[in-house]
Amino acid sequence: MFDWFKKVFVGYEKTISSNNTDNFADTLLVELKASSTSAITNALSKIEGKYMKSVLEESYFPLQSLTFVPNDVEVARTLEEFFRVHEDINPDFRKVFCKSFLQKEYFSDRGAKVIIDDKFVPIFKIDVSSLEERSEDEKYLISIKGRKILFSSHANLGNPKKDYTREAGRINVNADSELKEVKNKVVVKLLISDKDGHRSENVTLPTLIGKNPDNACIDFGITPIYIKAKYVSRHQIFIYSILDKMYYFVPDEATLTCRSGEGDIIEHGRNYSVKVSGERLYLGIPPENTRPLNANLDPAEFPVLEIQPFSHEGKVISDKTPRPTVV
Repeated sequence: MFDWFKKVFVGYEKTISSNNTDNFADTLLVELKASSTSAITNALSKIEGKYMKSVLEESYFPLQSLTFVPNDVEVARTLEEFFRVHEDINPDFRKVFCKSFLQKEYFSDRGAKVIIDDKFVPIFKIDVSSLEERSEDEKYLISIKGRKILFSSHANLGNPKKDYTREAGRINVNADSELKEVKNKVVVKLLISDKDGHRSENVTLPTLIGKNPDNACIDFGITPIYIKAKYVSRHQIFIYSILDKMYYFVPDEATLTCRSGEGDIIEHGRNYSVKVSGERLYLGIPPENTRPLNANLDPAEFPVLEIQPFSHEGKVISDKTPRPTVV
């Protein structure tokens, strides 16, 4: 994990090559990611009850502040030194470091969403003197699983704002008249199972599918398709066509990947050809997950995507052998 982080500071490998520093950074990223997720989702659950679900689905809450407080004196001292050393090298170190554990968005079960501004930086309250005043039993907290909790955290959310990017650029081709208008374009039928249930969408290629495809897709003629699920990357699947052949791949920036219907892990950045009979993909799978798929996957957590190619005339292509009929 820290190998990726070190790439940001090319030329400073000797300064941060200590195994102890690497181990601390790895632990720090994991703990801060868990703590930030807990703080933000807790803040969201406290405020979302004031709004109707229809309002939540069309808006988002901006994150105003996120504060971390170390629960242990030693952690506070190490964290303070960690930031001091690296900020001497790069004044923007803290901002870059925080981006490595903060998600772009956080969701609740009711559809409420928190968006993190690109310039947002959390607050770290490193007050060693106050921590030293605690008794030996109060120096740190223990979770139910017996793991030491390194940080306490608290998040503040702003008032909801209209999410103008949610439906922008979505192109549905459902009517016959609309199919005629795009007869010279490659059309694909997508069957999606996510938190909202099951739905079918006919779209023109190329299309970018994920939790929040960039609104800039429209400027490049790319159709953004939104997936609502717990485990899905912001940019999860890109589908395109070249010379009447369809391909898909998982973008390199996606933190999660997916599995094929046969259970194979889809490699980041590799182009896969869409079979004429279609493809079934299970989204949101960790790249390192080698376990077989569970037939009882919850689409609200791990969404399912089926790709069914259309011909230029708008008919679903099939390579299946026709079933003989009785004369």
